Amino acid sequence: MATVVVLCSGGGDYQQQRRRPSANYEPSSWDYDSICSSPTTQTQQQQQAHHDHHLLINRVRRLLLDDATTSSSRRLRLIHELQSVGVAYHFREEIRDILASIHHHGLSGDLDLHSAALLFRLLRGHGIPASTDMLLLRPFFFSSTNLHALYEASYLAFPGETVLDEARALAVQSLPAAYVQQQLPLHWTAPRLQAMWSLTKQQQAGDYETQIVRELARTDFNLVQSLHRRELAEVTRWWKHTGLQLQGEFARDRVVECFFCAACIAPEPELVDCREVLAKAGALIVHLDDIYDVYGTPEEVQAFTDAIAAWDCASSVELPEYMKVMYKAIWETSTTAADRVLRKQGYNVLPLYKKAWHELCKAFLTEARWHRQGYMPSLGEYLANGWVTSTGPLLLLHALPAAGAATGAPPRLVELASTIFRLCNDGASHQAESARGDAPSSIACCMAEAWCAGEGQARATVQGLIADTWKALNKEASSVAAQSMPVAMAADLCLNLARIIHCIYQDGDGITSPTHRMKHMVKDLLFNPI
Repeated sequence: MATVVVLCSGGGDYQQQRRRPSANYEPSSWDYDSICSSPTTQTQQQQQAHHDHHLLINRVRRLLLDDATTSSSRRLRLIHELQSVGVAYHFREEIRDILASIHHHGLSGDLDLHSAALLFRLLRGHGIPASTDMLLLRPFFFSSTNLHALYEASYLAFPGETVLDEARALAVQSLPAAYVQQQLPLHWTAPRLQAMWSLTKQQQAGDYETQIVRELARTDFNLVQSLHRRELAEVTRWWKHTGLQLQGEFARDRVVECFFCAACIAPEPELVDCREVLAKAGALIVHLDDIYDVYGTPEEVQAFTDAIAAWDCASSVELPEYMKVMYKAIWETSTTAADRVLRKQGYNVLPLYKKAWHELCKAFLTEARWHRQGYMPSLGEYLANGWVTSTGPLLLLHALPAAGAATGAPPRLVELASTIFRLCNDGASHQAESARGDAPSSIACCMAEAWCAGEGQARATVQGLIADTWKALNKEASSVAAQSMPVAMAADLCLNLARIIHCIYQDGDGITSPTHRMKHMVKDLLFNPI
């Protein structure tokens, strides 16, 4: 860890030099001027694409609802294709009615294993009861198709369903190692990324249905990408206006990566306010994390935490200049977002936002104190604080009201998604943070336990915790998915947060040190039409 010499305001008319640590973070990979120059209005070609898009939606809807020519198995495969290429959101009501009808009439017994596994995934994903019996009480043939279907279905397990763990182990033994080791399961993959990858794969010509669906999906992807790019330009202009990007000598500048995550958590066009506040809050959090982890002194971070608790611009007067910039950006961003929710939905969420920022700062402060005192918490103590420092609660508390779910998600959903966030982040960042001498991680906490034989066992333990937390998250999400649309949307946002975290930390810390794969994903999702 290098040091930065900073000129700090002293108590008199002089300036005092202070040496501070610096983590030597990579600068931003993106040209902000180029991003900000993106067109702000639609071209004539895009307007025509919108017209074609509407016609294609109606054609696919007719295919989906054509009882005369579509068997249950074929309809399930069509729904799966719509999900895989990212356009199922246009047919939410139709898909739910079809699945409810299949479940109500007990048609699952007529399906082969591949179709039954697909139905199992779809039912659980929509909050419709689905027993593991529908997978296991039928003839099993060791075909590649059946094994893939069983493997993917196993990731929808609830706590205690060990039979699905056994089914997954059986599938893993027979599937190609590359499929299991290099790809995330579909249920753990951000749907927007899965759509992009599905559409860019070389595909055979396919039947009429497939051709129509893919034509819709390509048009939809490019239109949504164009919208996201215009939004990114606005968020980037905001970021430049805050002045925080000028503090790159000690903090990460990752506004584009944060918008990428926001576009994967809330990709649908109507969730524009949600994406905006997610991207802005995310960029602020990354910066704030570096202040507490690396740069700020104990006295400064305590003063900042107290100022956040007061939530008054006058409280920031005594803060160092670099913290005043941070404080102003947080205060203005959350206040503006809260005003928008109040204006559009009639809910005053500012007290929730203020509390979320204060809780995050207190949790950051706890980690900083552990680090300063050389204290190693137990794994349970660490995670009780760590699900908050993951920043998931703050992100979701800002995102849900902006998405129209002002009543929020059940707290347990937020906690579970945030725990997955924390554990995945630790797995990717443990080595680099240990080398820098940062605060402990879940892996370090495991390694300090008497039962742990080393880093390998600690990592295996954390992976087991991630799998178990996903089972609990599956059950919670399924239990609310059949409720009102706002609650179901809240569950989807929590799931998508956990999913994009898996993607960005799959082969390293995609935020702190963006890998080639991470940069490629960002470029393809936001800048390269299909």
